Amino acid sequence: MTPAIDAHVRLDTHPTHPSAVQAVLTGSQAHVALIALEAADWSAAATNVLVLTRIDHEESQ
Repeated sequence: MTPAIDAHVRLDTHPTHPSAVQAVLTGSQAHVALIALEAADWSAAATNVLVLTRIDHEESQ
């Protein structure tokens, strides 16, 4: 049996930009999730925090 990877991803809307999604990575092997998300065009915002933005219109203020 293949051992489980200790990487957890918590997705939520970005706290100040509702059209963006934020991923918070935890676990001893969070780098596995980090590599996968960066390959899918997520951008690093902080250590173990990535953001995916969709900019196709102006956000309301």
